[in-house]
Amino acid sequence: MSEKMLPLDDFLQLSTDEQVEKLKRWKMDYTLKDIREAWNFKHSAQYYMLLKKLRIYERVVNKSDKFYPIQEQLIARANAAAAERGWGGSDRRPPTDSISYHLNTTLSGPELADRLERIAHFLKGENKDITIKLAIEAADVQPNEIE
Repeated sequence: MSEKMLPLDDFLQLSTDEQVEKLKRWKMDYTLKDIREAWNFKHSAQYYMLLKKLRIYERVVNKSDKFYPIQEQLIARANAAAAERGWGGSDRRPPTDSISYHLNTTLSGPELADRLERIAHFLKGENKDITIKLAIEAADVQPNEIE
């Protein structure tokens, strides 16, 4: 029989080892969506950021999990780009600990808001200064869209 999930406040009162043990058991019986809904998290990123904040992320998250935080994706891309540029064995080295996220698309207002919320949740875990260039423009309306 499945162990009942604790409310978030009760979970946070547990010791670190108890938190890890509970999450490992819950992951066998529940989906990430179930855990998110029980704790009123809107995005998976909130769950993963909580694990990082509690310093239990590495003990709970398997590499085979479907969600990979943005930072890990960026590191993997940077390493691949560095290898392509020949930085791997030469004297030139890629910049360390860099983040680069580009968004060049047309989205509806709600879709863009969702993307920006996810970026905001990720950035809450960053303690370094971030430089941003942001341009938001209304897409051109095609003549046949006007009624």
